[in-house]
Parts: sequence; structure tokens; C-alpha cells
Amino acid sequence: MIHQFKRGPLLERQPQQGSSTTGHGSTNDSVSGEVVLDFMFWPSSNHRFGWYLEPGYDHDFGRGHEQSLAISAGLLIAIPSSKR
Repeated sequence: MIHQFKRGPLLERQPQQGSSTTGHGSTNDSVSGEVVLDFMFWPSSNHRFGWYLEPGYDHDFGRGHEQSLAISAGLLIAIPSSKR
């Protein structure tokens, strides 16, 4: 889902995953879910350069209920469209 704000869009993603691991003679299957938000900031009105911040949370519903938090950041550089 995309939310549009004055300084840039906010993307929201909620992917689901399935995994199967084998070890010590047994197989474990699990399902996990992840929530990620993409904050994009365009400081100027012409949107040539910007930056993004992407926090995320992951939860595994299998044995152990592993959880993780992550954050990514980076630079956005617009590619100008060729106008004929």
C-alpha cells in the first residue's frame, strides 16, 4: 500500500514466507511474517535526489518463535525520463 505525503511516499509491505529446514535427522516447517515500511524523503520539489529509511520486523511462527528487527537507509537518485 502506498501513502502519499508532501515530502514523499510511504510504502507498506507485509510479505509472508514459508521455510523448511533439515538438521539432525528431522525436518522443521514453519511460516513467518514480515512488516516493512519504506519512508522516502525528497527534500527538493524536483525530486532529483532523496533518501530512504526502511525499518522492518520479522516473526517466525515455528518452533522457537524467532524474531528480528532491521533498519536500512540509502540514497535515492532519480533517473530523468527522455522526452522527445
